[in-house]
Amino acid sequence: MTNNSKRTLPLTWFFYRVKITTSTNGFLYFLRHLPLVGAAIPPTVYHLLGVKKFLAVIMAIWRLFWRALLGFGLFLLGFLASDNYFLHIAGIKPATVGLTTSTLLAATAWLTAFAFIRGFVLTDLSVDVPTLKVADQFSLSRQETVQATNLSNLIARSFFQGLLPLAYYAALTSNPWLLVNGVGLFLLPQLWREVLPRLAWQHKHRAWPAAIVFWLIMVAAPLGLALAGRWLLLLTILFSPAVAVVVWVLAGLAFFYWLTFKQEPGLLTKTLMEQKTLGTADEVTQAQKQSAQYLSTGQAMQKKMTLDAPETRRAGRLSGSHYLNALLFARYRRQLRRSLLIRVGIIALIGVAALLAMMLIPGKIRGQANDLTPIYGALFFVMYLASFGRPIVQMLFVNCDAAMLYYPFYRQRRTILSGFFYRFWRTFLLNAGIGLLIFVIFLELLVVMPAAQMTTFYLVLALELLGLVLLFSFHELFVYYLLQPFTADMTVVSPLYKIVYGGMYWVAWSFTQFHLAGYGYAIAIGLIALAYVGIGTIVIYFRAPQTFRVRN
Repeated sequence: MTNNSKRTLPLTWFFYRVKITTSTNGFLYFLRHLPLVGAAIPPTVYHLLGVKKFLAVIMAIWRLFWRALLGFGLFLLGFLASDNYFLHIAGIKPATVGLTTSTLLAATAWLTAFAFIRGFVLTDLSVDVPTLKVADQFSLSRQETVQATNLSNLIARSFFQGLLPLAYYAALTSNPWLLVNGVGLFLLPQLWREVLPRLAWQHKHRAWPAAIVFWLIMVAAPLGLALAGRWLLLLTILFSPAVAVVVWVLAGLAFFYWLTFKQEPGLLTKTLMEQKTLGTADEVTQAQKQSAQYLSTGQAMQKKMTLDAPETRRAGRLSGSHYLNALLFARYRRQLRRSLLIRVGIIALIGVAALLAMMLIPGKIRGQANDLTPIYGALFFVMYLASFGRPIVQMLFVNCDAAMLYYPFYRQRRTILSGFFYRFWRTFLLNAGIGLLIFVIFLELLVVMPAAQMTTFYLVLALELLGLVLLFSFHELFVYYLLQPFTADMTVVSPLYKIVYGGMYWVAWSFTQFHLAGYGYAIAIGLIALAYVGIGTIVIYFRAPQTFRVRN
């Protein structure tokens, strides 16, 4: 490693530039695929190497600055631990011990916690697999890459997270041993992280006993003295010249062992084989989780599909895409009806409970019920949760469109529009059942409190519920046809779809946080929903033939 250590800084800077450039290109790719914005960004934007170098410099400076902030922040947590120790264990007021003693104990808590975390190390070499992939792409040595990455991280962490905070507090307390011993104690656990895997490679049966001894000396002994109330003895030992000599000698020996280790290729090969196996499994698991987030309902419905339902025979009288859509909804009619009954049952149960509470507790609840216009905002979130839009979209892609979109006739404008409106109508019927139930529950207020409401409230409520039913029946289908984010292997490749998918929840939730009284909000929701459906239909007519296809 001695000859290769000279390349640490150039290699580190190279890999960092590649990382920033890749992230920048990914962000530009995302922007170029956004509607309207993407059309204004030319492909030549990827060639702005000077801008990417500038970003790399800025991000590198920010990263180092963040390391320093993290170091000072963790040291301040050490002061918190020190004050709590004096109050609850030593029984001393922190203000009476002085700045120097408080700082030394804070440094001890900070260094002990750091050794505690770094001490729980298995015998695996620290390898950054994404960096190694970059090294392979540029035909760079894997061994040099691992060494450069680990050494640069050691230097940056020791300087910005260790040396700077310790130097500041050493100058503040006029105690040089805080700096000398503190840096050594901060450096030693990091070097141990490099020594232990190599020790395990050469002497398998000595590694774990050595790890236990390290943890006992660096963690258990300081904690034992502190809990026993011998904090003054602990500080005297840790920040003494003798310990400084021992710590720096051990750090030097550990660094020398790391530099002169001769069996790096074999250890690196073993580590990569293990990490690649684990990494592949993690990637598969992550992909499955992402797929489940967007298509789990459709895949679950597929397993319960009814092939011989009586409704399927009636669909046989149709032809073309009308037959496909009718057959699909016929086969899933039982599941959709069951889901509707569950939603209706939950809403009815909550509504009946609220009505009974108004009848049995006529005081405060009835007083609040005299003005129910604030409930308009909450209905948006209720309809979002109960809507059939997302389940039907997932059902459509998993069980029909994933296969049929490969046929040219299925992507023709006429076929797309007829299928869209048929699906919209079936979704509307399901959501309308939920909206009608909510309206009926509010009508029951006339029985519980005959003089509580006015006709205007019910007219506006009907307008809002109609608008919400239209909105949530149309929105998911509109986004699906316009973006079609799914691939043949059931993954999502559209970042905009992910934003819209998650953003709709927060929009719906935000309406529950605003106390919107009066009729203006409900009327606006109804009119906006009607306008959204009208404008969206025009957009679908012109854009869906270009966008409604299976993604690569």
